[in-house]
Amino acid sequence: MNDSFGHQVGDELLLLVAKQLNSRMRGIDTVCRLGGGEFTVLLKELTQPEDAARVASDIITTFGEPWLLSNGREAHIGASIGISLFPKHGATPVELLQQADAALYQSKAEGRGRYKYFSEELTRSARARMDIEMRLRRAIDEGELRVFYQAQVDVGSGRIVGAEALIRWQDPDEGLILPLRFIAIAEETGLITAIGNWILKETCLQGKRWIDAGLQPLMLRVNVSPHQFLHGNIEEVMAGILAETGFPANRLELELTESVLMRRESEAVQVLDCLHTLGVRLAIDDFGVGYSSLAYLKLFPLDVLKIDKSFIDDMEIAAMIIAMAHTLGLKVWRLRRSLYSCKGKVAIYIRVI
Repeated sequence: MNDSFGHQVGDELLLLVAKQLNSRMRGIDTVCRLGGGEFTVLLKELTQPEDAARVASDIITTFGEPWLLSNGREAHIGASIGISLFPKHGATPVELLQQADAALYQSKAEGRGRYKYFSEELTRSARARMDIEMRLRRAIDEGELRVFYQAQVDVGSGRIVGAEALIRWQDPDEGLILPLRFIAIAEETGLITAIGNWILKETCLQGKRWIDAGLQPLMLRVNVSPHQFLHGNIEEVMAGILAETGFPANRLELELTESVLMRRESEAVQVLDCLHTLGVRLAIDDFGVGYSSLAYLKLFPLDVLKIDKSFIDDMEIAAMIIAMAHTLGLKVWRLRRSLYSCKGKVAIYIRVI
């Protein structure tokens, strides 16, 4: 740039790059220029090591776009990035810079315009996660997601009394992909809200089709993700879906984990109240694995409590929870190998898998 347009234009481009880097970072991150065209970004409090790859990929994409200079010319530049992690790759700033520098030169040697971790294992892992994220975005747009239904059967009568909606991904190349491969990535990227809303609508549509076909209405159960519950305006989305599909609200049960409700207690109560007003049933799934408290059963407008499967073999703990629930005046349902019985106000659902 300096040779082609002069040092003044080169300095202008450095300023533009610095501003662009700063604008794409969080307030807790640090951007500095080491010299020449070399910058260092310090990312703090990352949830996953792979998050650094997402930032790096974003920088590389952004820098690959044309840069308009004050002289009216367009500049085309690129970026190569080396990544080191504390404390895995170094315990001091000097060590971390050295490892990032080594990874940077490896990145340049492999063709530029890419990122590389100091650890080859992390590089492969990050690229695999980025690949899943890219393909998952395509899957949402191109209708590759599917809902499978796990039937719940009353063994006394042999009748199907409900079904749980389970998400699957029908990839055109890999075939059926289970949620273990992509749900965590969907949560981290925020894609889970779009996926969760689609599951809710698809489940209600299918439930209405079964009713219209003359089948007995089933209780359909859908898991709601933490991100979807806390950031997705789920009460408005749910009201719209019920109105659009015509599926009876009292045949839909939303399952949440207790950790979600504890995170924003007052806000959670408001959202749950709105959902309950719609007529939707509400359940806490895997009760007992987090900060469990039966006091929350009085605070939250719940219908079903599902005790975590780890307690199923401990009959003393299960019996104690049921007894306390009776003391609170709660309705108790016990499910053992799909056999229902009923006694109180809120259901306690013991799931055996």
